[in-house]
Amino acid sequence: MKFDRYLRAERRPITGRRLAAAKRALQRQADAVALFPELQPTQTPEERCRQFDDASLATVQRWRDTRAANWRRARRNLRDLPADIQARVHQRWTRNRFMPGDPVYLLESIRAVLKEAQP
Repeated sequence: MKFDRYLRAERRPITGRRLAAAKRALQRQADAVALFPELQPTQTPEERCRQFDDASLATVQRWRDTRAANWRRARRNLRDLPADIQARVHQRWTRNRFMPGDPVYLLESIRAVLKEAQP
């Protein structure tokens, strides 16, 4: 079965450039609420960088979890089909070399073969 690896979540190194950008952003936020001291940002630039990294890691993990769930659903749907339909789906899936190894394309192949099999 075709399978394309998906990107991995990685924490970016905190560089001087990132710290400077975070410091500028915090300064802009502080300037925007200068008349309201209780709304002033209390983060440090390092905390802001970590916060963005954590959000990025969580987003990538959600994408990976969704993709894994789609693969499980596609394989479950394929297993539930009769053997002759499974063979047709497998032939369609492996015959087209331009079709990416993505669970959505496998699900679409299953749907198309089932649609063709209907009288």
